[in-house]
Amino acid sequence: MVFEKLEKRQIFVGEITAETPLHIGSGRPDIRIGEAISVLRNVKGVPYIPGSSIKGKVRTEAEKIARKLGYEVCNPPDTKKMCGSLKSDEKDLCIVCQIFGTAGEKISRASKVKFRDALPLEEVKEFEVRTGIALDRERGSVHRKALYTIEAVPAGTRFGFEMVAENLTDEELSLLLAAVKSVQDTGLGGSSTRGFGKVRVSIKRVHERTAEFYVGKKEERVLEGEELASWLRSKGVEL
Repeated sequence: MVFEKLEKRQIFVGEITAETPLHIGSGRPDIRIGEAISVLRNVKGVPYIPGSSIKGKVRTEAEKIARKLGYEVCNPPDTKKMCGSLKSDEKDLCIVCQIFGTAGEKISRASKVKFRDALPLEEVKEFEVRTGIALDRERGSVHRKALYTIEAVPAGTRFGFEMVAENLTDEELSLLLAAVKSVQDTGLGGSSTRGFGKVRVSIKRVHERTAEFYVGKKEERVLEGEELASWLRSKGVEL
């Protein structure tokens, strides 16, 4: 684990809007025939998108983009195929592991980016429910009595989005933002082949803070409006 000094922390605040119904489930495999596959809820019964799910999706998109751009990228989630096992020096980590961290036999490094759980900005009063029919994978045909239902939050639901990044280089930040943008085309959650999961991510504000800010010696920099839009364009994205 590397202990770094805080040079700059950037807090991205915005929204994730479901443009089609959105299903974020528990991921458990033991769904019984006839039951509803519910959306994930917190202890208060509120549907939400776990920060870990957002991070995993953004990392996957970052890997695909980086490979296409000619970067050497390792192959998670198998730690034996990750930089943490393949490299001996942290400066040799691939750009994705530099951003999102790595684990392995030689190196363990924390992520430079964190995603908060995304909670709905308004109360979700109704859910969309669709019926599906499971397929028998061995026979490639419809499974007998295999009806099930999928629950989803409706299109138009808005969730709060917060991403915290520390000490990113310009190159790393550009790739991270490109990956967030790419999520809009590939989607979040399950049942994407049924039309679920298309989202729009919008950044409303960016707070830039240094160590001096936390000891009261310097003001934070807040980017919003046209200044924010211009700054994002300088990084190669519009969000």
